[in-house]
Amino acid sequence: MRVTPLGNFILIFCVSTAFASILFLNLSWAIVTLATAGLFIFARSKFAGEIESTNLDVERTILDQMVFAQEPVAVKVNVVNKDVNPVYGAIEDVLPEGAELVSGSNRMAAILKPRTLVTFSYTVKLRRRGEHKIGSMKIERSDPLGLFAEEQLVGKTTSINAHTKKDSFDAARRIGLREHFEFAGVSRMPAIVLRMQEFDSIRDYVPGDKARDILWKAYPKYGKLLTKTYIKEGSLQTFILMDCGRSMRISGRGASKIDHAVDLSMQLSNVLIGNYHPTGIAIFDEVAMIDKSDPALGKHQFENIVKILRKAPESIRPAPGREEVPETPARVSSPPSLTRAISPENNGDFLAAVASIKRQKSKTISVDGIIKTAVAKRKGQERLFIVISDLVSCRDGVIAGARICQRTGNRMLVIHTYDGWYQRDTPPGSVEEAEGMYQQMVDSRRVEAALRSLDASYIRIGPADTAPRIVRSVRRGMAK
Repeated sequence: MRVTPLGNFILIFCVSTAFASILFLNLSWAIVTLATAGLFIFARSKFAGEIESTNLDVERTILDQMVFAQEPVAVKVNVVNKDVNPVYGAIEDVLPEGAELVSGSNRMAAILKPRTLVTFSYTVKLRRRGEHKIGSMKIERSDPLGLFAEEQLVGKTTSINAHTKKDSFDAARRIGLREHFEFAGVSRMPAIVLRMQEFDSIRDYVPGDKARDILWKAYPKYGKLLTKTYIKEGSLQTFILMDCGRSMRISGRGASKIDHAVDLSMQLSNVLIGNYHPTGIAIFDEVAMIDKSDPALGKHQFENIVKILRKAPESIRPAPGREEVPETPARVSSPPSLTRAISPENNGDFLAAVASIKRQKSKTISVDGIIKTAVAKRKGQERLFIVISDLVSCRDGVIAGARICQRTGNRMLVIHTYDGWYQRDTPPGSVEEAEGMYQQMVDSRRVEAALRSLDASYIRIGPADTAPRIVRSVRRGMAK
């Protein structure tokens, strides 16, 4: 609680009248001093009681069903004063960091009378993809006499999960209409999309079959739907694995790798589903799998994939002049109990401290673990695994997954978001930077050679690569 300028003036006046009553021995000045001090104390105690008994119900509603980055989002706020005392002051909705107010106002001056409802709305634009939080409502309130002021935070925070830019959805729709995804190569590698339409046999209907292939004339006779199949007709189940590790989230002076990966995953999945290939997705980080959706062809499968991609963590942009360096084991400090045990004065308790450490089962997940689980569920069925990663934290897991795919007859496509093309958008300025980029490219070539030796397809991409270019490169055999 702070005193307003008017309150400071009243205090100065009270002190002045007190000195005047002493100097001039005037009773009237003493009475004015006592009355002013009593008014000041009464106003403060009453305002403190009002603050303690504050009972405001804040209800915040996001009016848009789907929130996109760089697009306006409408927010409606209802404030109900459930207390018997009115609230004087200004109420303000705390916007997320980096958000831009487009229209309306998130701040208003009002007198919240007891048991009344106040409503206001505004439109905000979120600049980046990811989860944004609208903070608690801030109330800059004052007492009825204007002698004291106080700031309060009421209500709960509201999370807004902004998806990628709306242009990416439009691009995915356009790409899905004109592109198809297939592998070019020798005959022993069947194409993902085969367009031979020679009639073969009839089978039971499966949800997702093309309407033109259903044998409608057989329904009155058999009471069920049948589907005509063709020679060499087939679809390959595809599982997209998107890396959301810390190295993918860190964005340097160039573009963000994880934002690019989200756009590519969405666009590639739309291309595959548009060509009747059951498609699923899994997003994971260094610790666990964030979420996944098994390959399917249902009507709402693309919507399910979009919902999962919304859970991808947002990018991290380091502060100017500061580099994000991964923590090495040498920097990790020992637990306090173990540090005390191995100190010189406690040598005797070392064995007891070591014995008290319990082994915990590792809960980390890797790409090869996800692939092994997916292969075990569908034994004998060929799958294509598309891995989108910078191969920093999961390089060994990707190589192990490629080895599993080679052994089980599945296929893998690795889309390498090459770190050197994302970290900077200008040529190197020194010899040391050029040597670092050269060593980084050498390491990338070694990983590429290891993956190709395991019959995995590999393509290296940068911020300028789009989904159509990737699809065409794979279709023409350039990724092999």
